[in-house]
Amino acid sequence: MNSPANLSVAHPLPAGEFSAWLRSMRRALAGGPGMEVACGSCVGCCTSSYFIKVRSHETAVLRLIAPELRRAAPGEPEGTWLMGYDAHGHCPMFTSGGCSIYPHRPETCRTYDCRIFTAAGMNAGAGRNMINERVASWRFDYASDDARREHRAVTAAASFLRQHPVRFPGGHVPSRPADIAVLAIKAYTVFMDVPASHADAAAGIVAACGAFDRSGVE
Repeated sequence: MNSPANLSVAHPLPAGEFSAWLRSMRRALAGGPGMEVACGSCVGCCTSSYFIKVRSHETAVLRLIAPELRRAAPGEPEGTWLMGYDAHGHCPMFTSGGCSIYPHRPETCRTYDCRIFTAAGMNAGAGRNMINERVASWRFDYASDDARREHRAVTAAASFLRQHPVRFPGGHVPSRPADIAVLAIKAYTVFMDVPASHADAAAGIVAACGAFDRSGVE
């Protein structure tokens, strides 16, 4: 459950206690403190061709990003920007010494935690080898049987989202692995027990994600 398939693990890394991590991740997704990740020398998220969303209220960040390095984010509220990447897939704020604006990095970067893919039983997608190696290396601990059930529920939610997109409004779910993993974190409670039917599972996910987005975490 802890290592997505088809990835070798050279050096397993401690990911922390699962329930504690899950609650911290949910708080971060609800606008709380960013995640503390033991990145070590890994710079995968800075060098893997990610578009970085920067929201209108992040004025300190926007002052540090030259206008030519960002563009309006389609489908997002006015004032939301996307910062792209260079020909090598590197964030323009990334230098040989790491993130050049780390103390003022965007919220997107503060909440990014590649353990979310390990939790969801999936990798970060094609072409993101450095991140995927890290994802395969993480190992969660479990303080109780309930913690193990929570991990199984997150993985089941992600699996259902990937396998049954036609059961959701519009006949699809987000295709990006990060978006699927986030939805699984928001809606894992639906799979703490086996849903009565696929229709019930899909309706439960929609309701759980809507409730999370409206009111945040417990």
